[in-house]
Amino acid sequence: MSKPFDLKFIPFSQLHISELNMRHSETAPEIDDILPSIKERGIRQPLIVRREGGTAKKPKYGIVAGRRRHFCLAAIAEDGTKIADVPCCVMDAKDDALAIETSIIENVARLAPTEMEQYEAFKVLADKGQSIDDIAAVFGITANSVKRRLALGALIPEVKEAYTNQQIDAASIRVLTMATEEQQAAWLELFNSDDYCPTGQQLKAWLTGGGVITTDKALFDVSAYSGTILTDLFGEHGQFADVEHFWEAQNASIAEAVESYKADGWKEVILGERGHYFPQYSYVHHPKEQGGRIYVEVRESGEVTFYEGYITDDEAQKIRRALSNGESEGGKASKTSKPEMSGPMSDYINLHRHSIARAELIKRPDLALRLSVAHMICGARNWKIDGKSPRSRKPETQASVESSKAEGLLAEERQAVCDLVGLTGEHPQIYHRHYSPHNLCEIFARLITLEDADVMRVQAFCLCETLAVDSSEVEAIGLLTTPDFGDYWSPDDAFFDILRDKPTINAMVKEIAGKSCADGAVTDTAKLQKQIIKNRIAGHGVETASPDWLPRWAAFPAKPYKAVKGCAPAEASRGLEKLFSPA
Repeated sequence: MSKPFDLKFIPFSQLHISELNMRHSETAPEIDDILPSIKERGIRQPLIVRREGGTAKKPKYGIVAGRRRHFCLAAIAEDGTKIADVPCCVMDAKDDALAIETSIIENVARLAPTEMEQYEAFKVLADKGQSIDDIAAVFGITANSVKRRLALGALIPEVKEAYTNQQIDAASIRVLTMATEEQQAAWLELFNSDDYCPTGQQLKAWLTGGGVITTDKALFDVSAYSGTILTDLFGEHGQFADVEHFWEAQNASIAEAVESYKADGWKEVILGERGHYFPQYSYVHHPKEQGGRIYVEVRESGEVTFYEGYITDDEAQKIRRALSNGESEGGKASKTSKPEMSGPMSDYINLHRHSIARAELIKRPDLALRLSVAHMICGARNWKIDGKSPRSRKPETQASVESSKAEGLLAEERQAVCDLVGLTGEHPQIYHRHYSPHNLCEIFARLITLEDADVMRVQAFCLCETLAVDSSEVEAIGLLTTPDFGDYWSPDDAFFDILRDKPTINAMVKEIAGKSCADGAVTDTAKLQKQIIKNRIAGHGVETASPDWLPRWAAFPAKPYKAVKGCAPAEASRGLEKLFSPA
């Protein structure tokens, strides 16, 4: 505890303004309001001083509090009036901290100093060993208020000067306390130029290189976050310096929440793309037990909202109509979840599977022979041969299939078979669309001259030409021959162009890049997530490439990502594994 003040009457000539007085460096103050009273009655409130220099016989005293009263006395002395000794409270000369406190308190009571003046005073107290709590207690303010003032110490001198000269507004200076020295210098250069210079909230976005995301939006434990968080002492929350790093952590937490909801029995959790708002007015509350879904809204601000137990208004109306007609509600609360394969994707995958099964079948005349007999007994869609090749509605899919390795092998075998049966020409064909130009007896006579192995080879190819797309026969051949899908096909641009279902794409990201990467990208667009897959295949940005990666669909039997019913090849092969085993 500081020792009590001593009251003394000190000659005016021995008084000066102490450098510890918080207004020491300012210009002369306004004294018109108190000068008349002091002229008439003298100093009625003692100055607070401390010993500063002089000699034992003639000591000097620095005024810590009472600067305006001193200027009044000086003005009176200039008029030729003799000044009586001045009443002063003398404090301990060694207690600098107390001197500064006294100066601030006295000035705050009279006129609130600027933020920069408070910073300068608080900094001196802090340098003298006063804690933030101690400073706050002395002046009756919060510790956070002291922290805010001390934060001004992070400003570079040029910014401090501009703020002191009232060139920079308070909102901007508070944001700049979060900036690095390099960022402050860059901003000041903009500020002094004719170019646009962000201020206030726009300055916050400028510092982070994008939108402002505050720490209260995080679903994850901020204390365990490895990125940089800018402390905003003038706002309620800090903000993330690296938006992309934030989204990696936020997406991982969203993915965990989605899995938690599924484990809790929610039938479906629908995750919207970042920035897309959930139109709650178009949805109706519905219980989890009756098919209600979770809808996840992710805003660019970082805020994530989980809407629990909703179905579309159309679905709700259908349920109401069904109930009014006396039907049971069970099983009708929600539609089947969106299939993982779109129509074009089913078409694409089935055509490639068809080509691969045919390319394998030409190697196994024994299987072709037996399948031919089965066709003779049971019939088949394509047993009437018209030479129409399987085609896709999408030119990109058709081009992908026609340029595939399997179709190349089939084309080579087509030429070899035509040579065996004596068909000539630049582009000989076994079959034609409307009628065959070949003479049956001539073909029959040619076949008689061939060895049985060659006839079986021709027969196997002919069967391949009649094999229907997306048929169970294709799946059966695949199960029996167990081809390595990767020997024939790898994901191409046509595949990625028609890959649309986001949950399925995210599951693919998880396969090729791992759970943490998939979780970190869960709210990214389908385009960005597909790019992750492409980059991993090509080895861009990773130490080891994954050129052999294939989706689950690229196998016999095909495996779904979500449900068999939404995956055409998996549905086509359902039950066949019990009938067929690899030969």
